[in-house]
Amino acid sequence: MAAGGEDPVSIGPVSPEAADEVLRLAFSGLSARSAEEQMRLFLGDGPSETRSTARLWEARRAGALVGAVAAQVQPGRTATVWPPQAVPQESPATARQLLAAACEGLALQGVCLAHAILEKVPRADNAILRDAGFQPLATLLYLVCPESEFPSDPPSGPLELEPFAAAKWDRLARLVEATYEETLDCPFLNGLRSIEDILAGYRATGEFAPERWLFVRHQERDIGCLLLADHPQEENFELVYMGLVPSARGNGWGREVIRHAQWLTRQAGRPRLVLAVDAANHPAVAMYTCAGFRAWGRRRVYLKVLAEGSRQ
Repeated sequence: MAAGGEDPVSIGPVSPEAADEVLRLAFSGLSARSAEEQMRLFLGDGPSETRSTARLWEARRAGALVGAVAAQVQPGRTATVWPPQAVPQESPATARQLLAAACEGLALQGVCLAHAILEKVPRADNAILRDAGFQPLATLLYLVCPESEFPSDPPSGPLELEPFAAAKWDRLARLVEATYEETLDCPFLNGLRSIEDILAGYRATGEFAPERWLFVRHQERDIGCLLLADHPQEENFELVYMGLVPSARGNGWGREVIRHAQWLTRQAGRPRLVLAVDAANHPAVAMYTCAGFRAWGRRRVYLKVLAEGSRQ
């Protein structure tokens, strides 16, 4: 028995037949709609015995479920983690143990970075995340641009766009790394992952097609890139990443690249172009605003480095 006669808590993985109950508790801090969406992602449509619960942990006391935490592993050796949830009157220590178990399990699965992306951060969640080594990284602004702001004709500036192909992988990797130099967009992330992991994460966003990944060129020289993804169910194009090398900045070319992205979105028949940007990147926010983007959401990001020596 634990101190005070209370039964000890046990932390561990979740059996497939218990996944529904555990997930309901794990996502109880979300809105009803968001919770249902996340449960569908985790459970899928298959029978319970085929469900993977390797990224779901539970806390039980005398057999009763008292806490839960969920994580979603993503390409590029990253994972999204939700703050652990517990039943009323359960000790905060249980939530801390759950999050520690989740981080340990994710590290064993090869995850390099874990992050929590939260619309609201109650004081208790902030304390638990910080105690577990998650640090505030950035506030993300989610922006949307409607087709009424798209150009009616393709941009006619000095830049050229060249589609990506598999044989150009090394060239793209070098270019993306060059665009990260002196970046104002979540600069703390620089060096935390390999470029291969970064591009794997980009590629897993939405529906990938090589013709939507573009080299931005000026006078036969690569100066930047534009990576777009399609989200057919939402009828959106997403600007996954856009960057210019330092020597190409300050010429107004970023705005031209955005106009190209809007034009390509129109050509694909999608009525909206969406993106996320670090709210502290004031030049980028101003550029997107001038191009017709408007904010529809804001999220706080907490980050924990799981792999030792991941910063290079």
